[in-house]
Amino acid sequence: MAPLILKPTSPAHGGAAVAREDGKVWLVSYALPGEVVEAEPRGRQGGVAVAATTRVIEPSPRRASPPCPYFGVCGGCQLQHADYAYQLELKKQVVEEAWARAGLRLPPDTPVLGMDEPWRYRIRGEFEAVAGAEGWRFGFHRMRSHSVLPIDSCLIHDLRIERALPMFAQVANEMHLDSLQNMLVTVEPGGSGLLWRLRFRGREPRWPRDEFAHRVAELLPELTLLDDTMSLEFWGLTFRARSDTFVQTNYRQMLVLYRTALDMLAAKSDERVLDLYAGIGTISVAVARDGAGVTAIEENPHAVQLGRLNARINSARIEYLPGKVETVLRGIRLGQHQAVILDPPRAGCEPAALAELIRLGADRIVYVSCEPSTHARDLVGLVRGGYRVRRAAIVDMFPQTYHIESVALLERS
Repeated sequence: MAPLILKPTSPAHGGAAVAREDGKVWLVSYALPGEVVEAEPRGRQGGVAVAATTRVIEPSPRRASPPCPYFGVCGGCQLQHADYAYQLELKKQVVEEAWARAGLRLPPDTPVLGMDEPWRYRIRGEFEAVAGAEGWRFGFHRMRSHSVLPIDSCLIHDLRIERALPMFAQVANEMHLDSLQNMLVTVEPGGSGLLWRLRFRGREPRWPRDEFAHRVAELLPELTLLDDTMSLEFWGLTFRARSDTFVQTNYRQMLVLYRTALDMLAAKSDERVLDLYAGIGTISVAVARDGAGVTAIEENPHAVQLGRLNARINSARIEYLPGKVETVLRGIRLGQHQAVILDPPRAGCEPAALAELIRLGADRIVYVSCEPSTHARDLVGLVRGGYRVRRAAIVDMFPQTYHIESVALLERS
């Protein structure tokens, strides 16, 4: 099929730009709104035709030169070709459009909170293992592919993670490990700890784990290898986290996100607050520090265990209730809680969870989301249930990528 000449007009969630030609809609990767590009058709995605930019004929003044040698092949970043201030503008447009499609209006004064230094921000990474002629290497999936691209550098990860990758690969080769699937690593933002976990295809074989860790530690003398838990500290609070529990990957922006959400929540010392999808309790403890009592609901048993520990470490008044949010909420009585904060996974809330929230009728709800479409969908459900959106904010947790974190404050009408 011959290359296309396309002129995208608007951003799409996912990092592509939307172009229309002869009544047909195209999602064009690596193009910016207002540009004229030559693009190659690449099939369909979600019922929409997809194309990849092969040549920029008329570049946008907001186009940037991507500093990463893997950009355009690796599927990790989608927006390095846009200057950073423009990335923030594009993300706001994406959120506005998601809200508009759901019948909502994003408050006009909604801030977009970006980073002063939008690189080297990830403290956690998951790297796929790939075996080549030289043995094991670690990398990422290629753009829209299951094949793995081996990498030697990643400019959005903490430099300590980048330095550790080849050392883990070297020792995996020295010890002739096989069936490797991937590796999860997290560095302590304020410490020297590196939490690591290797995963294998199928059942984990018997392998010399301690010997492996000892050898990697020899190659990384500046780091302390941790295989169980690590410390996370902020605002004078201390938390324990594990590889199999959720941690915000952008530590610097996590503080911006939490400050934004807590300012909206404005919990008073005589109030009780519900924290849904509470994880290891970072938000719960921050809320409880200001005197409010917190009821935390979380499904992951490891996170519940750590959440209870973190409450004790910080002397926080938190009651943990394990289980699915929609199930546990049924047992909560009316009038027990005056405010709710929730940060669900990408899929958003189950309809039953929203119904329970509406039944409980708290005065204020602060809803944190990492997916604009499900955020807008759930906000509409809450508005129909008697709430009004009062404030919103967009926090750029993932510079250079299409991912967006947004926060909304709802008050009971």
